[in-house]
Amino acid sequence: MRIRPGHRTGGPTLAFLTLLLAGPAASEPTDDAHAHEHPHARHEETEEIVVTGSPLEHDRDELAIPIERIDRSELIGHLGSTLGESIQHVPGIATTGFAGGASRPVVRGQDAYRTEVLEDGLGTHDVSRESPDHAVPVNPLAAERVEVIRGPATLRYGGGASAGVVNVITRRIPDRLEEERVSGEVFGGIGLVADERDVAASVGGSIGRVGWHGDAMLRRAHDYRIPNDDDPHTQNGTSIDAFMGSIGAAWIEDASRLGFSYTRAENVYGIPADENVEIDMQTDRFRFEGDLFAPLPGVREVRVRTVYSDYQHDEIADGTVGQTYRNEELEGRVEVVHEEWAGFTGAVGLHLRQRDFEGQGEAAAFLAPTETTSEAIYAFEERELVDGLTTELGLRVEHVHVRGRDIAGLRRNRDFVPVSGSLGFVASPLDRVTIGLTGTVSQRAPSQVELLARGPHEATQTFEIGDPDLDMETAYAGDLRVTARHDRGRIEWSTFVTHYQDYIFAGRSGLLVNEDGDPPAPGDEMLAQIVYANRDALFYGTELSGELDLFETDLPWLASTRLGLDGRFDFVRARFLDDSADGVRNVPRITPIRWGAGLFLESEPFDARIGFVRTEAQEKTGAFERPTASFTHLDASLLWRVDLIGEVPVELSVVGRNLTDVRGRNHLAFNKEEVLLPGRSIRFGLRARF
Repeated sequence: MRIRPGHRTGGPTLAFLTLLLAGPAASEPTDDAHAHEHPHARHEETEEIVVTGSPLEHDRDELAIPIERIDRSELIGHLGSTLGESIQHVPGIATTGFAGGASRPVVRGQDAYRTEVLEDGLGTHDVSRESPDHAVPVNPLAAERVEVIRGPATLRYGGGASAGVVNVITRRIPDRLEEERVSGEVFGGIGLVADERDVAASVGGSIGRVGWHGDAMLRRAHDYRIPNDDDPHTQNGTSIDAFMGSIGAAWIEDASRLGFSYTRAENVYGIPADENVEIDMQTDRFRFEGDLFAPLPGVREVRVRTVYSDYQHDEIADGTVGQTYRNEELEGRVEVVHEEWAGFTGAVGLHLRQRDFEGQGEAAAFLAPTETTSEAIYAFEERELVDGLTTELGLRVEHVHVRGRDIAGLRRNRDFVPVSGSLGFVASPLDRVTIGLTGTVSQRAPSQVELLARGPHEATQTFEIGDPDLDMETAYAGDLRVTARHDRGRIEWSTFVTHYQDYIFAGRSGLLVNEDGDPPAPGDEMLAQIVYANRDALFYGTELSGELDLFETDLPWLASTRLGLDGRFDFVRARFLDDSADGVRNVPRITPIRWGAGLFLESEPFDARIGFVRTEAQEKTGAFERPTASFTHLDASLLWRVDLIGEVPVELSVVGRNLTDVRGRNHLAFNKEEVLLPGRSIRFGLRARF
């Protein structure tokens, strides 16, 4: 299957569903090509192969769990200041939205310790899970594509992926020798809402058997403008000054590959606060990859992936460093993909991870130095049962060891053995209909913060108390996915339910304390006390997206032009299953219902779209949480393609967001009462490839 980049998601109509169920028309092609295979020379058509959901490369419609692939053209079209902002147009994906430079992806209402953010299949090794004001050191402009799993992906990635995975694919270590000796891309963009400036360049090629790659990107933005009735002003603490650069190379033979890359990321960004607060982040990332192809009979491939990261950030208030966070992490994976055995094809793997985390200065009061190690073995197998029905089986056994000191200063050593398993089925009852059904039981060990937190957290204005005796969290999840395709469009629907036994939750006790955890005296800063505990919880929801071609023509004056509709809908609900002292069962900071639709026009020289996204009010709030009002954003975009001197293809774009300049707040943000979403935004971009 092939699909054009920038494939939109959207809401279906009854007429579209009727067309899908009616089956192929007499003039339809008889192969399995995607319905939207258009002969546009400017559209870089690529196979919609994904590598995140399974050790075996598949088209995303061949897997039981719902996977979204966001190609580079679509990513640039939705470009935001962070990775989370750049992919939140995907149904089921939101963002924490704490600051302009810190906004982590949220999958199905879950973030932090249940959503993994990866770079080329391994962790980003930052401290964004520990607090929403900490950034993920991944620039969306560095991505070749992003793959998103909405649903449990614990077999390859561990219990931290019980809600989903966001995997940024960069190809900084080349996996093939290019035909051109040198090729690359340059992108530049400016935005008016925060005086943004984006510049990115990548270049690569091959010399003999060596493939090489280099990229660099720079982003600068002031505090963004917000709507404020007739007197618009800026949202303090939302500025960004970020740089990222990387080099990589690989020796590539027919039977093997060996590669290495180095990436440096620097990011200085503001934090919304009463005083002048910013975070100065630096990280160095060293990656090694090795492959052996068919080294032994029955073995298709052996893959080795290793990353070492050295991360540090300083939290600076009025020019003085108050807190420092350091994180050193080493992660490795060895995966063996085997040929068919007893009808099964799949892979077995070994996954190792070691993390040293330390807070210095005022951060030392929040969490003492901790060390976390994990070792896991896993297997993923699939087999065709009958024609049109495939089963997927998976098992992961892990050992996690956490060492540190609790709030009383006592040395704590906790060992956990999470076990996870899954069973899935993929069926194609009709030529253009795919049904995926998955059941998963997964366990997650508590993190070092959930176990050992012991002090004030300035960003969220809380005093956090961990519980060193927490039990493991167990998730029982079911996921159903239905996809239908037609030469005039596509529709995808997924629904899920997850029952968490011993869900690890940071609940507010209702007490206000000072920075020492004591009752506040006059003049003390007051912090909300938060205590980690186990509670059973239930999450359920649905996502729906679709696209319908209304009109298509190849007339000389309208060559390869089509007009269509798209739309989207997502919903998630979460509640605790047991009573608490406050009597509130709603889980806080859960994504509101969102829906939208758009009208698009595509042709050989240009693409255009106008549409809206409606975020409904969230009134099912947790304890000590206030509801959030609804709002609607109207967006539009125009992309024009032209060849410059030397037939260099260039894309010129203009993107408008929140064109009606409405006020909105992100219900998921800890600081939503103080922070408004950006006002009317106009961005101009230029992308050239050579």
